[in-house]
Amino acid sequence: MLWGASDGIVTPAYGRAYSAAIPGSRFEIIEAAGHHLQIEQPAAFVERVAAFMKG
Repeated sequence: MLWGASDGIVTPAYGRAYSAAIPGSRFEIIEAAGHHLQIEQPAAFVERVAAFMKG
């Protein structure tokens, strides 16, 4: 689960709790990003998604 460090809509604390409720889930913060981290930090987003897909 990826989360923007500066998400002002849904806080990272909520994301951590949500991730903890999903067995096998991982939680990662993307710095300098808010609620739309895929737009605000696209390179960091793609890097983490690609790493996840590789296993």
